[in-house]
Amino acid sequence: MTNPIEFDLHIGRAKPYSTKGSPCPFCHPETLTHILETRGDMIWLMNKYPVFHDTWPTVLVETAEHGSDISLYRPEKLHEVIAFGLEKWLEVSARPEFRSVIYFRNFGPRSGGSQRHPHSQIIGLYHYDYRDNVFPENFLGPLIYEDADCYVTLSDYPICCMAEFNVMLKKDGRTAGFADAIQRIARFVLRDFPIPCDSYNLFFYRIRGTVRVKVFPRYTASPLYMGYRITQVADSNSRASMLETLRSARYFGC
Repeated sequence: MTNPIEFDLHIGRAKPYSTKGSPCPFCHPETLTHILETRGDMIWLMNKYPVFHDTWPTVLVETAEHGSDISLYRPEKLHEVIAFGLEKWLEVSARPEFRSVIYFRNFGPRSGGSQRHPHSQIIGLYHYDYRDNVFPENFLGPLIYEDADCYVTLSDYPICCMAEFNVMLKKDGRTAGFADAIQRIARFVLRDFPIPCDSYNLFFYRIRGTVRVKVFPRYTASPLYMGYRITQVADSNSRASMLETLRSARYFGC
């Protein structure tokens, strides 16, 4: 059993929240501090609100456009954002002081994020290995799509969500093709998921040397998972319908 990470409620309370009408700090880059790197309109910086103890928290502001999102990015912007995020994540992961490094993205009011402005987080964990809680089996399931760059599957054994979509980068795959697949799944979640959905998460993993991402549609957490850690999967008819839609010309064109 792994030990939990402490969350500092005093720092969390001081954070600005979009839902409370707080001014967006990422819309005013001239006020940002502790910047690690900029590339175009992307800014990688230290998180001003380090709510997780014993971590090295950073934020990647993806664009200057407050109302945009991965599901809306033009191809060149999409490829730029994913390539920059992967580069910084793997760069930090190579640092020996961290047991592991997490890279994730929130979108929407039920995703757990505090800011609407498109951004992701890369956090070095000094004493915690996220891979203790994630297994290769969590990415197994029916194949939605495959090309020279990546595989896309629907989880048979999800980590917690009833419909987890996986995109796995092949050894010699292009990150541009990987990014395109992520965008298609994000669009499906927001536009065609069987239950109307306005929020999702992206979680990146490096398992057995392979870069993978999960796309989670987000709702109020299931009481079965919250109280008992019992995961669920969608019923067989709904899964078949989702696979049919994703394999259609609307998304992957299979």
